[in-house]
Amino acid sequence: MADRITEDTIRGWIDNELVESVDTMPDPEADVNLLVEMSNIMIHIIYREPGGPILIGQEIEYDDQIQSRIQGLSESDRGELVSRVRETLTTVPVIYGFTDETGANVHFAEMQRIFLECRIYPDSISQQTVMARLVDVWKAMRYLDDLVTVMDAIEREK
Repeated sequence: MADRITEDTIRGWIDNELVESVDTMPDPEADVNLLVEMSNIMIHIIYREPGGPILIGQEIEYDDQIQSRIQGLSESDRGELVSRVRETLTTVPVIYGFTDETGANVHFAEMQRIFLECRIYPDSISQQTVMARLVDVWKAMRYLDDLVTVMDAIEREK
């Protein structure tokens, strides 16, 4: 673990062969808030305070069309969809939640966003863990970004 985590430290750990861009985000509550772009997916790396964890995560918001489609699924198809989403999200080391427009936790059928976050605690902070967790969050976001394809597959299986 680095003695003192700075924006320069984290930027130095980011593999530029995997990342298209890294931008600093203004955040009065964090020592570091970087917005990283990997294959057209944006992910935050946030470090709030010395001795605290590095947070890697993002929210994916679904438009009204996707929300309506989820709500219009039969109960069994919606159950299959949420089961597949949960199965995928439990294979990566993230915390996740289904939230509404205010950020309140809701049932899957009522969700507007899915929130993902991975925490790296001080005893594990290194270039390897930051990049591994960044890739893990990217994989989950890539899957969630294509939820329409998952719904299509469920409907074709009938």
